[in-house]
Amino acid sequence: MLFVCSGVAVPPGSTRLEPTRFLTSRRLVVEFEKYRNLDDKLRIEVCLRDNSHMDGLLGLYDADIAIVTSCDDTPYGVCPVDLDRQASLPSDGQIIAAARAFGSGRLMVTPGLLTGDGHASWTQITEAALGGPLVDHDGKFLGVNLHIDTAESSFFLPLTALRERLKHFQILNPKTMDFRGYSLPAGVSSIIPSGFWRRIKWLESVGYSVPPPLVLEFNGELLERFEDEFGELLAWKAYPYPVSNPGSTEYVWALLPRDVVRNISRSVVKLASFNGSVRYFACTGLLIKWPGTKGMRPIILTSASLVRSPDDHFKIDNNLTIDVFLPPGQHAKGTWVFYHLNSNIAIISLEKGMRGICPVDICREGDLSKPVVAIARQIEE
Repeated sequence: MLFVCSGVAVPPGSTRLEPTRFLTSRRLVVEFEKYRNLDDKLRIEVCLRDNSHMDGLLGLYDADIAIVTSCDDTPYGVCPVDLDRQASLPSDGQIIAAARAFGSGRLMVTPGLLTGDGHASWTQITEAALGGPLVDHDGKFLGVNLHIDTAESSFFLPLTALRERLKHFQILNPKTMDFRGYSLPAGVSSIIPSGFWRRIKWLESVGYSVPPPLVLEFNGELLERFEDEFGELLAWKAYPYPVSNPGSTEYVWALLPRDVVRNISRSVVKLASFNGSVRYFACTGLLIKWPGTKGMRPIILTSASLVRSPDDHFKIDNNLTIDVFLPPGQHAKGTWVFYHLNSNIAIISLEKGMRGICPVDICREGDLSKPVVAIARQIEE
């Protein structure tokens, strides 16, 4: 056990699942991040009033609060605070802080006094009270302890501010249930789930947006990638990583003439389109000879899906930028100059030339009666 604090159950909001959500102090995130550098298998455990325990998932947080979610069956006795209840701060300033003892499950309380500006003074208070509720002497919920300034002082978030904060988190009023349309609210962050550090870093490295909170924990998968490997892999000379083909039963590279393999490796490029820093689509392209372009920069024939609008598939998204790669190290920006959406083809021009290329003459007739092979660039080269 690395760190202990308290929390309060809050309404689950509008969701297809039926989670139990707890609000606590951001200090839990700070400790989680501090220890995950030593071990990426950290987990959150929630202790309930009958000393039973349930698994928790750390998701959203901001500068003050954090949300822990559990999708276990809602246990008996967990009662979310009433965020719509009007409870003014007591005029005499007398309040009570509550916390849950993790080892025994017992409730701990201590009396205090409001000192103004979201602060309270205590005879003594510890970090166990972080995330715990403040109530008046009638038991009305007033807010949540967030920071322990000293052993005798703390900062808390009152009920009205807490309600607005949860609305901003889109917990009480989600704007969309569509993961594609989800984006973190301003000032809100999402913890990288324990055990998923490498996967998140891979998604970021290739330009994908980070999935919404809890998607990975519930075995969410990246769909519509169109990037799965197929057939037999072939690496260029001095490729720094081992190449194996455990899933391929068809070995065709050795059947092709050496000059064909050499030329095609200088003709096939990989392309990726981006909206800002988020990668939208990735595919393969073919450097081709274009009539009347002698001495000009090369032209690429590729799929129109590279630049097709995600909102309207019958339009082109003019906000996308295009990157072109020719391993082992050439990179250039591209611009679409022609497209035909019904045929799903596009022509991309390069802003600068590439060395050692071998554009294909697509106007030359070929013998379609012979066997053919499909060739693509591995997107993650």
